[in-house]
Parts: sequence; C-alpha cells; structure tokens
Amino acid sequence: MSKKWYEKPMRIAALQCNFEEGKTLEVADRWRDMGFNTEQLFHPMADGYSALFDEEKNGPLLREYLAYAHKNGLRIILYLNIHILGPSIEHHYTTWAQQTKDGSFPKFYDTYYACCLNSPWRDYFFSSLKSLEQYDIDGIFLDGPVNVAGGCFCSYCKEVYRSRNAGKDLPEGPMRKEFDRETASLFFHEAYKLFKTIKPDGIFYMNMPITHLAGSSLFLPDLLTYNDIAGTEGGFMFYGPPKNAFLWKTSFAAKLLEAVAPQKPRVIFMAADQKPWSQYLHTPVETQLCIATTVANGANIWYGFHGPTKHFDSPSGDAAKDIIQRLKKDEEYYTCTASASRIGLFYSFATLKQYAGSMEASDFYDTDKGAAKGSGNYTESLNAFCDMLSRSSIPYDLVTDFDLSQEKLEPYDLLLLPTCACLSDETITLLKSFVHRGGNLVATFDTSLYDEEGNCRKDFGLSDLFGLSFSGKEEHYSPFDYCSLRKEQTFFSRISASLFPSPEYGLKILPKEGAEVLAMFHTAMAGRYVPLTEPDLPAIVLNKYGKGSSLYFAGTFGEKAFKYGPVQYREFVEQAVWHFAKPMVRLEKAVNVELILRTQPERLLIHLVNYAGAIPRPFEAILPQYNIEVVVEGISTYTKAQTLSDRAFVPIEREGKSCRIRIPRLNTYEVLVLESEESSV
Repeated sequence: MSKKWYEKPMRIAALQCNFEEGKTLEVADRWRDMGFNTEQLFHPMADGYSALFDEEKNGPLLREYLAYAHKNGLRIILYLNIHILGPSIEHHYTTWAQQTKDGSFPKFYDTYYACCLNSPWRDYFFSSLKSLEQYDIDGIFLDGPVNVAGGCFCSYCKEVYRSRNAGKDLPEGPMRKEFDRETASLFFHEAYKLFKTIKPDGIFYMNMPITHLAGSSLFLPDLLTYNDIAGTEGGFMFYGPPKNAFLWKTSFAAKLLEAVAPQKPRVIFMAADQKPWSQYLHTPVETQLCIATTVANGANIWYGFHGPTKHFDSPSGDAAKDIIQRLKKDEEYYTCTASASRIGLFYSFATLKQYAGSMEASDFYDTDKGAAKGSGNYTESLNAFCDMLSRSSIPYDLVTDFDLSQEKLEPYDLLLLPTCACLSDETITLLKSFVHRGGNLVATFDTSLYDEEGNCRKDFGLSDLFGLSFSGKEEHYSPFDYCSLRKEQTFFSRISASLFPSPEYGLKILPKEGAEVLAMFHTAMAGRYVPLTEPDLPAIVLNKYGKGSSLYFAGTFGEKAFKYGPVQYREFVEQAVWHFAKPMVRLEKAVNVELILRTQPERLLIHLVNYAGAIPRPFEAILPQYNIEVVVEGISTYTKAQTLSDRAFVPIEREGKSCRIRIPRLNTYEVLVLESEESSV
C-alpha cells in the first residue's frame, strides 16, 4: 500500500507573522532553497500574531500563494488560530472573548483577548472553515484552545451549562474542568467532521499540550481521535533562564508523542527564536541540537520564525538550512523508523495530575506546581532519570499509563519508575505481570503508594513485587547526611564510592524474607562536622519476583539527582540497566552523547547527539569528540557501516557475535547506519 504524503518525512516551515511588505510569494522560494517540503501557512492571513482565514480579505492572496507554493514543491497546511482574537476582530471582545467570574476580560501574552468556544466566535470560525472548500490546501492546523485561569464565565458559557445540566449554575473546580473538556471535545468533533467533509484527504491536527495535560481542558483520547498528526511545542524554549533548562527537553517531548501516538506521524514545533523573545534567535548550536533530537526520535520538524524574513539570513538561519538540507538528502533514513530501545522510562499521567510536580513554561501554560501530596516531586525525579540515562548514552523510550497493555510492555527488559506515586490497580496488575514473566523494574520513593485519584493506600500497591512493606513513617535528611552500600552486596560492584549523599526524604520500609538490602540510610547527623553515624534504615532493596526482579530505592533519589547530581546516583542507574537489560548498543569514550536507536528493515540507525557544550546554556559551541567506540552487542548480521554526515564507510571490527565501530569525529550530530550488503528500504 502506498503511503500518504504526510506519512513520509515532513520538513515543515512556518513564518508566524507578516512584515514582508508585499513580498509574500518570495517566502515560498526561501523555504524551497532551505530544503523544506511543507509549510504551515500563517503569514498571508496574518492579523498581528494571530491568523484566521477571512475569504474576503485573504482569498485572492491565498489562492495565488497556494499555486506558487505547490509549483515550488511545497505542501500547504493552513494555520487557524483558535485561542486569541486578532487586532481586526478584537472589537468583538465583549461577546467573543473569555470572561472571568469577576467580569474582566484577561489577555494572553498581555496582548490578545482569549476567544471563547461557546460564544458567537464559534460561528465565525466555522464559517471560515467552510469557506476553505474551494482552496487547494493540504490540511489545517488549529492553534489552541486555551482556557483563562479559572475558566470562562461569559453569558454563553453559563447558558450552555444550564441547558446541559437542568438549569444549574456554572460551577468552579473539577466540575468546571469537565465542562471545559466537554466544550473542547464537541468543538473538535464538529470541526473535524466539517473539514473531512470538504477535504476528505486533507490532514487535521492541532497543538497538543501533551506535557501540560493536567492543566489543560483537553482529553487525551479525544486528541488522538481528532488529530491525523500528533504535534506539540517540544522545541519552544527556554522561557526561563537557559542555564536552568532541562537539557534533553526536545528528545523527551518526541519520545512522549511516540508513546501515546505510535501509529501517527509526529511533529515537534520548534521556535527559531529563543523564547520568550520573538525576534532573538537561538544560537546556531542550539538550533541544530533541537532539530537533531527531534528527527533522531522519529518525529518531523516544524521550524517557525516569529519575526521578519531578514532573520533567515543569519548564522542561526544558516545552521537551520544546513541541517534541513542534510535531512532532505538523507530522507530515506528517516522514513518509517521504529525505536529499538529495551529500556522504558515510565511517564505517569495519573501522578502528574494528582501529585506534586512542576513543568516548564510554554506559550500556553505557566509553570504548573501540581498537587501537594507527598514529599517527592515527580517531574524533578523523571527529568533526573532522563538526564542520567542520556548522560550515560543509554537509549530509552517513554512508557505511559495511558492505554497501557502487556503488548506495550513486551519490547522492554527494564522499566524505570521514578516517584510514580499514583498508579491505578490496573496499572499495578500489568506491572506485576510484566516482572513476573521476566521483566525487571526499578522504582523510587512512594511509587504505587497512592491510587490514580491520589488516595493514599495502606501499603505500596507493588509491595509484594518490591519485597517490602511501608511502616507508615517518613524520615527527613539534611544535605550533609549519608547512605552507604553494604559491604556484602555485589550488585553494585563498580560504584565509585560506597558512601554517598542521602536523598532528602526516605520512607521507613520493612523488607520481607528473601529481599536483599543493598544500601542503608545512616542515622540523621546533628551537623556536617560531626563523626559519621551508623547505618540505620534500608535504602535500596533488591527482590526476585517470578522470573524477574525489582530494585527499589526508598528515598527521593531522583529529586536529589535533579538538584545535586551525585555521581553515584547515575552509576546506580547505569549498573541497573546493564544488569537487567540487554541494550543493543553502548558507547565508549563518549561524554554527554545522547544515544538513540531506530530501525528499518535490515538496517540499524544509531543516532548520536553531542551535548558536550561549553556551559552555561545557551550553548555557543559544541566540543567535537574523537574516536568514539560504538559497540553493537550480540548482532553479527551487519556487514557495512556508514556515517551519514560525510557518507563515509567505516570499518567493522568483529568480537564474536558483537562488533565495534570507531567514529573518528563527532561534531553536533551523526547517524551511523549499519546494514547488510543486500539491504534496502
């Protein structure tokens, strides 16, 4: 069966404004020259930094641009804004905008009123959408919706709620969120149905807040129903101080999209500009890192400017052009790839919703502190595990509790659950079955101590798998407190120091018969300059469960790693991975190189992203690394190896069933392709 055009690699360009003074058509020439094959079209309909097609105002120019762009080999996805009112329609704000309970009309970006999906704006939108029937577009993209803090209390929302709920008044709190989700679902259902009626072969997708679902009014099953492509702003950064930024953000977002929508094309939206500024570009290095980690993880790239096209002719624009043209040349190696990782890092939507955590800011959402249950911080722990895996060049996938099944767990040897406090009974049953059948699990702190609604259990839901029970008590440790490995343990035989910093919080646990205590908390010290106290409570416990095993860390190890980064913590994760899993590839002589494994039939694609930049961020330069050893374990069928950056073949050294390939020089990004002589895609 032939593939649809959007199931092949898309290199999507966007100009999110129009300061071109009559030179609109020339933008398509620039995209073609840079190597893009698709445009998410905004600028011909630009209304400030908003755009919603108006046939009378935009029709002639859109028709001309479509013909010119298609002649240049560009597919066109039309941008439609569904979260703000542009300058030309803002005078409707008293009837079209979202209104708070006190009667005020808040603005997004301190500039634009927020449109309400229940107001007469809705009719305006659907009229615009219907008018696109006569235009040769390839799809539409919806930017939004977003609710103001506390939700909209305009007269239209109140009336819609009353009509659906026997005259009751519009509530606040959880019931309010349900109403917002229902409103968004009905809106997307109607919009999707109408668009598919007028453009059956066109694509329909939106800006999915996949990392901010807990703070949005959107429901993931609906999003997957009404999106032909799964896309998110994983490349909009930094908003906050770059020196504090999560190093692997783009890679993380691409992995999360693949976890929830593995059968759909995926795209990461990347702002060419360093947020929160709109006309201040990322450094060339940051530009290439963001694009590289996007495509390395099997996602398409969307690269968008929020300023005039003069920014195209800049060092950052040149860096984008360089890597986009490289992707065009190497397109076959990015077509229909699949992850080859054997390690899954657990992303718990339930914990994000119910437990303490914090998310990075975005265009739509501020930092979200989450609920206040527990002493841990799920997102800090999760990000720390991402960081430790990536710094150790360990390829991993994200595995989520959304629509979890044994089939989805089957590819993995090891699951890592960092402070996954809130797990449903169904998830717990699947995890226990996974380990009992031969899988392995690493967990920290209060993982499974709460159900999916945030209710505390009397004991861990995974108590028998962990080989221990919870005493009901929690200990607090100062930054100068310690843990130590037990002398008789052999599991962590290569840890650089047996005495290491304690996490801030530890649960008092009671190991069961057969469980092995590998490390202990030392009794809390009176101060930093006093004699070392004695080991007191179990800190790390290894337990056999069926054909598999669990490794449990009783403290906030991930949170400590996030804030302080003790070397031994990364070593714990690295040794656990190599003990429990069978990673296909490992690196030697590499520093801060993210390793991502993808496969095609008869072909292994080893993506190497070099994050050895001179701190702080934003990186201005990446230090080249020389003679990196790539060891491919247990596979002897590949007969040739090639680096895509220079299309050079490199020798393969055989070591039994394994092989070793030396990468002479790694700059920012490299792809090592292993295949047999007769292989083809």
